Amino acid sequence: MDAELLNEKRFAFMACVNDKILYKQCLKHIDSLRIPDGYSIEKIDIVGAKNINEAYNNAMKRSDAKFKIYLHQDTFIKNKNFLNEICRIFAQDLSVGMIGVVGARRLPSNGIWFKNNWWYCYGKVLEYRRGGILQSILGPLNKRKERIVSFRKVQGEFMPMVVIDGLIMITQYDIPWRTDLYGGFLYYEGPHCIEFIKRGYKVIIPAQKTPWVMHYGPRIERSKAEQKAIWGELEANMKTFREEYKDFIGQDVKALILKSSRDKKSYA
Repeated sequence: MDAELLNEKRFAFMACVNDKILYKQCLKHIDSLRIPDGYSIEKIDIVGAKNINEAYNNAMKRSDAKFKIYLHQDTFIKNKNFLNEICRIFAQDLSVGMIGVVGARRLPSNGIWFKNNWWYCYGKVLEYRRGGILQSILGPLNKRKERIVSFRKVQGEFMPMVVIDGLIMITQYDIPWRTDLYGGFLYYEGPHCIEFIKRGYKVIIPAQKTPWVMHYGPRIERSKAEQKAIWGELEANMKTFREEYKDFIGQDVKALILKSSRDKKSYA
């Protein structure tokens, strides 16, 4: 939607839904947020989606909200002041196009932000999961519980990233989702983040004293066969991603921002 037609006092929460129980918890957390004076919210649930890029793109076109929050059905916002925080960040720096909670300032050769050198990853998030090392030692005795997953500490109020995790992606500008690259639900965040950077916008992670959100995960844990299938699909998508965005792999985000500010090419 054209920027001049967007409602600057409106937030839209958008999620693909196939588990009503998880989404009910997601909505419960949204409903508990403090809404800034004069603002309103809408909640768009997308049922039966086969391609998350198409689903988000269609939802984006349907909503006139300036601030769009694309989140997983199992993402629970814990920071009650979340809406005020994102408004403040967007208002103080109009070059900030997107906000996330974890991500990386450089992509490794495989293109996957979280399969990276720890040095380049930032942010924190709550997860309901098993402990990494103990999982192989204790097996089923290693119960899932709420854990903080922390990467490097954000310096200053926020830091630019190349890619943020898709568990929550908050925008103040509408840029088309890349529906032409690959389908499904895996690594859609990579292309969308880079499309923002190509247009001269920053994709950032704020400093969080405590994690803003929890990423709960599936209620029924996936089998090894299901995990293997997911990684197979991811690798197929990553081949396309690496070909399309080869110039963005291995580059520090500062260099990419500088390049985009000098690049006069239009990405209409």
